[in-house]
Amino acid sequence: MIALMQRRVVDCPDKWTVSSDGWGLGWTLYDWNGVAGYGHDGASIGQSGYLRVVPSAGVAVALLTNGGGAREVYTALYRELLAQLAGVTMPEPFAPPATPPVVDWAPLVGTYRREGVVITVTEKDGAGHALYEFVDGMKDLSKPLQIDLLPVTETAFAGTGVGSAFSTDYTPVIFSALPDGTRCVYIGMRCAPKTG
Repeated sequence: MIALMQRRVVDCPDKWTVSSDGWGLGWTLYDWNGVAGYGHDGASIGQSGYLRVVPSAGVAVALLTNGGGAREVYTALYRELLAQLAGVTMPEPFAPPATPPVVDWAPLVGTYRREGVVITVTEKDGAGHALYEFVDGMKDLSKPLQIDLLPVTETAFAGTGVGSAFSTDYTPVIFSALPDGTRCVYIGMRCAPKTG
């Protein structure tokens, strides 16, 4: 069981939200320029937690927060601590490139739904937008989020206007497909399949 936690079991379409492109059994797996590590993030309304382990250095760092700006605190603190204690260079913050790629919005536009959330993706004059709404039992937890989608790749976007709800300046919004071919979007590492 422990070996499965530290061995890549599945790839992750969203390589930016927690700066990892693979998962073990419950752990996110990291390769910081040849320094292996693992960890796990978690969040609820107003609360966030971050754990990073660097076995080769014998280092484990945990951060538990409540309130806004948790991602900014995590980024600054872990960048410094992991560099000093384990020789880790964390990746630069997620942001759109100076020259964005051209995007075919047609396959991305539509409605996506997961438990408690509906995401409506639209395009106008070549610019993408997502409306992120809490529904059903979660409908009164937050006002709808208006997210402008700035292209990073043809399927990865830097979302604006979300603030500390998910991330720092830009929230990764990743379009992908499930193994059965169903199109989906990942926001905050959570998958919402396309429903219309």
